Parts: sequence; C-alpha cells; structure tokens
Amino acid sequence: MRTYQACIPCIMKLFTTTLEKVSLPEDQKADFLTRFEAYWKKADMSLPPARTVGMIYQQVLQETGQQDLFKTQKTRGVQEALLLYPRLKDIVAQAEDRLEAALRISALGNILDAGNPNSYDLEEEIDRLFAAPLRGASLDLFKDRLNHASSLLFLADNAGETVFDRVLIETLELPVLYAVKSAPALDDALLEDARQAGLERLTTLLETGTSYPGTYLPSCSPEFREIFLDADLILAKGQANYETLSNAKRDLFFLLKVKCEVISGEIGLPLGSLTLKYHPG
Repeated sequence: MRTYQACIPCIMKLFTTTLEKVSLPEDQKADFLTRFEAYWKKADMSLPPARTVGMIYQQVLQETGQQDLFKTQKTRGVQEALLLYPRLKDIVAQAEDRLEAALRISALGNILDAGNPNSYDLEEEIDRLFAAPLRGASLDLFKDRLNHASSLLFLADNAGETVFDRVLIETLELPVLYAVKSAPALDDALLEDARQAGLERLTTLLETGTSYPGTYLPSCSPEFREIFLDADLILAKGQANYETLSNAKRDLFFLLKVKCEVISGEIGLPLGSLTLKYHPG
C-alpha cells in the first residue's frame, strides 16, 4: 500500500504526540516538526505509511537519546488487557462459534494503538462485539486452511493486543509462531510484551528483525523472510501489517479493525469494521 496525502495529517499528529513524551525545550520540538514537515515534500509516497512512520520514530529516538518512548504505555496496556482476560475467555466459552468469537476479540484488540486516529471505549466495544458481522468473507476459508496447516505464523501488532491474541491462540489447535518486532517501533509488541501477556508458554516467539511498524519485508532479517515465505498459513494483525503486506507475493489473512478512511478505501470495507480478509498473493 502506498502513502496517501490523507495519511500525512495522521502521521504528523502521531509524531506530535510522540514528541510530548520527550523532555525537550519547546523550541527544539518545534524544530523537529518543521524539519519533518519539510521531509514530506520529498518523501517517497509509493512506500507504505508504516515504513515512513518507523523511519521518523527511529530518528526521534536517535536525536533525543531515548530507547523506547512507549515502554510505560506498553507495559500498562498489557496489564490492563490482562484484567479483561477472564471476561474475554468467558465470551469465547459461551459462543456458539468459538473460533469466530476469538477472531473478533483478537481484531477488537487492534483499537489499542498509539497511531489510532479515533477514540474508542473498549468496554463499549466489547459489549458490541457481535453487533456487526465479521467482514471480509474469509471466515470459512480460514477455518479450512487451519484444518490443513501444520502451523500458523501470527504477525503481532501493538503490545496491548497481545492478550487479545492470546485468547485466539488458546482457541487454535495447531502450533503458533508469534512474530514481534526486534526493536522499539512505537507501541508495537516486543518479546518482553509477548512474555508479559503469557504467550511464551503457548507459542514459539520470534523476532522479525525490524524496528518498523507492520512487517516491511525489505527491513526484516533474512531468517524471518525465509520463515514468512515458507509458512503454511499467515495471520497478520493490524493496519500497519495491512499497509506493509497488502502487495505481498504470497497468500495470507489480515485481521484488523478498520480505523481510518484510507484503509477503509483500500480494503473496501466500512470504517469500524472487524475484518478477516484473505489476500491471495
């Protein structure tokens, strides 16, 4: 997916809120904003937005001497999600279709996102979990592929939703490889976040080799790219994974909540949709 002009205000808003986490003089923050506004005049708009966001964030870390501006937010997000875990498990246990319920829960966790341009009340969203269809017309195909796959490569998104992913993983009946970032990428999950969520004993944890949001394959390690290409079945979480893999040369499933008009137009589904979408490659 390429970057659209409509993406730029959201990226700049994210960048502004990120700078608020840094103890710098206001004039230095203003200088940052001026330089990155100028950056867009020469940016390669054919690249995914997530790749550009990752580049900007890494430059912020480098120039401010910080390691992970979202560390506290990620830890708190996982802790808060763990408090919801019993309720989420109960929803699945009582559902007529446990897999569909778990997929909905995992997709719903996608709203816990630093780059989310909208505000959501998580409790209200849980209450409305079954109020709308799971869009994308891919549920039956995903079930069939699960029955024939030897394992699932699960591409993680933000730290808070690792607990929501855990609910889905505990519903599956095949081995899962859970892929996280190798270095801070906004609030995306790292190994420590996946372990905090309890995924270490349920999955094989691995790193993608990148510090960009999503799964921008040119920045991933050769080892991960080989795993990606050889995987029987891939489930990619979140909008950033859609941005970076919507043109992937292999089949996979996207699982996300559609949170912006650009993604809505790209994926062809309404804003706010819980979505399981097959990409044939």
